[in-house]
Parts: sequence; C-alpha cells; structure tokens
Amino acid sequence: MDGTIRLAVCDDALAVKLFFRQVLEEDGDMEVVSSTSTGREAVDELGRHRPHALLLDLVLPDVADPGELVRQLRERSPTTAIVLISNLPPADLRKHAERLGADGWMPKAQKPEQLRAAVRDVLAPPA
Repeated sequence: MDGTIRLAVCDDALAVKLFFRQVLEEDGDMEVVSSTSTGREAVDELGRHRPHALLLDLVLPDVADPGELVRQLRERSPTTAIVLISNLPPADLRKHAERLGADGWMPKAQKPEQLRAAVRDVLAPPA
C-alpha cells in the first residue's frame, strides 16, 4: 500500500481510542482519520472518510447485533477492512471475527509494535 494508511477506530472507551491513536500514529505511516464511540457513528464516519481499515470494538452499547453492524459498514464502505478488537481471549475473538465476516481481529492488550503489525498484516496484499 502506497502512502499513509488511513484508519478509523470505534470503541466506547476514550482511553482505548487515545491509546490506539498514539500507538498507531507513532511510526508516521498511519493516521487515525476517525474516532467514534458507537456503531451508528462508525457507519456515518466510514462513508465520510473511507479509511483503509476500521478497528471495531466487538461490544458497543448501541449494538445489539454485531453482524448487522458489519453488514452496514460493508455497505457504506466496501473497500474498508474491518478488524474486530476486544479483550476476549484470542481464540474467542478469532471465532467472532470469522462468524461476522471481519477481515481480521486483534486483542486490545498488545504491545504497540504488535498493534501496528496487525494492522499492516490485514492490509497487506495476499501472497
């Protein structure tokens, strides 16, 4: 991928959004273009910003059906990779990501370099 990687983060915890912005923008090749707290905001912002990837909290207070949210997000911006984030154990998070049709997943609790690598891996062209 050429140029700056544009990202969106949707999480209801302000501390998580601030941490992700700081970590992801640290190397200078990623920019968080949208930071939202609800599923509705994420859908609206995705249409406006068309980021390369959306880091989406699996559990949001306004979302009863994460599968429906993923469908709406895909409809709004089909080229945006959806990466589920959560504090669930990795095996459980992976199962949710597969079931919902997300492009990837990553636990929230990772080292900064692991977060950046996870985003790059999801956006890397298939080998």
